[in-house]
Amino acid sequence: MYYYIVDPEQLTQKEFERVQSILYSSLSEFRISGEVVRATGVRTIPQLVENAFAHEAKTIVAVGSEATLHEVINAVGRRDMVIGFIPLVDSEIAKILGIKDIPQAAQTIAFRRVESIDLAMVNEYLFLTQIALGDAETLSEISFRADDRFQARQNFTLGAIINMRYNESYSKIGDPTDGVLDVLLMPSISKVTAFLKRRILKAKYYEQIALTSVLHVMKMELVLPEGLPLTLNGKIVAKTPATIELLPKALKMIVGKERKF
Repeated sequence: MYYYIVDPEQLTQKEFERVQSILYSSLSEFRISGEVVRATGVRTIPQLVENAFAHEAKTIVAVGSEATLHEVINAVGRRDMVIGFIPLVDSEIAKILGIKDIPQAAQTIAFRRVESIDLAMVNEYLFLTQIALGDAETLSEISFRADDRFQARQNFTLGAIINMRYNESYSKIGDPTDGVLDVLLMPSISKVTAFLKRRILKAKYYEQIALTSVLHVMKMELVLPEGLPLTLNGKIVAKTPATIELLPKALKMIVGKERKF
């Protein structure tokens, strides 16, 4: 049974009414109807996930934003469940999974191509994409341990710890099936370079900036400085000291034929 958790938090009422109509018609067209529930202030996503397990659902589909998907993933935790995603707003994850819009997402769920992909975890928070750290205007020194094998200090301005990333062209960085986290620590750059490379910086393709450090690890312990914010899609999910580690093949995800990995 499919259990759809709809979270319209990032939409206006008018926008939600429009996409809701498309959603229901798409579910009907591809014959993947199931229980559809809406997250509210009273019925939270964690509560709805528990209801899905109580109803013995085989698949939970997060319908909303990337924040919706991450909240569903964290509520499911390490338990055995197939996860699907129907984006209601623009989404990097949807592009990586090979999903362009609601009808295609419904078709993808109907085809039910399930891949076991890597998850990452910062402290106890699970995430799919990447953690951002640092400030373009501030040169910081970070102290870290990697894979319990070595310890290092590194000056940087901007950094990313990546499990999954959308790449406009071929790149080995951000593949959620390769069994490693990709760590990018970018050095200080001039304002002229920042202007010339603004598109690269916006996409967080820091490896394309000269002298950026690139590491591939399964576990990274960020020791110093204390209190450095670690963000996911602009939201602080942890502060240093923190441990980020990979959970290989930990998530069963429905993916599209045109997925980017």
